[in-house]
Amino acid sequence: MSRLAVLPQSPLPAALALLLLALAAGGCRERAPAPALAVETVPAAGAPRAVEFDPPLGATDVDARRTSLAVRFDRPMDPQGWAWVIENPSTAPEVGESTWDEAVTTNTVAVTLEPGRDYVLWVNSPQYPYFRDPQGVSAEPVRWTFSTRGATPAGGLTPVSAHRRTAPRVIELAPADGAVDVDPSLAVLRATFDRPMEASWSWVTEGGDSFPATTGAAYFEADGRTAALPVKLEPGRTYVIWLNSSQYRLFRDTEGEVAEPRRWSFTTRAAD
Repeated sequence: MSRLAVLPQSPLPAALALLLLALAAGGCRERAPAPALAVETVPAAGAPRAVEFDPPLGATDVDARRTSLAVRFDRPMDPQGWAWVIENPSTAPEVGESTWDEAVTTNTVAVTLEPGRDYVLWVNSPQYPYFRDPQGVSAEPVRWTFSTRGATPAGGLTPVSAHRRTAPRVIELAPADGAVDVDPSLAVLRATFDRPMEASWSWVTEGGDSFPATTGAAYFEADGRTAALPVKLEPGRTYVIWLNSSQYRLFRDTEGEVAEPRRWSFTTRAAD
């Protein structure tokens, strides 16, 4: 069964109601439960991967007159399903029918774009993993962003230059990145950004047991710039945390600009 999933990605209770649009036969529309994860795990190796995007990830000069988007996978996929997932209606293109090529490696979706717009689509998501191989293994979710070229001003003149906002940056970590004598009694990890951020987050584990045990929900402090995660640390341990990753990118500023992934590691003091 062919499927098109439409989903705002946000862990907030106050976020927009999630929408799932499933295209099958005549199509239907229904509501889906909001995700509640504060800590997310990078998908296991061996899953199908999206290896080529048209337009490319992060493209900033896409022709708004184009009428389709395409993604190519590293192997033949199940021809009966797909999931083009919408993060937020305000950043979503108008999406139409989706089709596979003869090799069942490239899926193309019809779209309507507008000039001078920033667009966001997910290829699969944790809730809607319908891009999968014939064995039923789902592809890793990928967040796909691109921007269309602005409309040409009256008179046919083209701007000489344009300014794009920079991504948010982490400017302070507590404990510091690379610290080797951290007090294991420290109860909260903090990451401070260079600007006010949305109240959403992606604290991501690298795998294994390198992520600390958590004792409560993640949150932002009153300044709106400092993300906090309650934890229980152990003596003599090295911890590794990612703030955002290629798949999970919910640390973003109040204008929707996504922070670049940041790897953070530290080691606690050994027990006396």
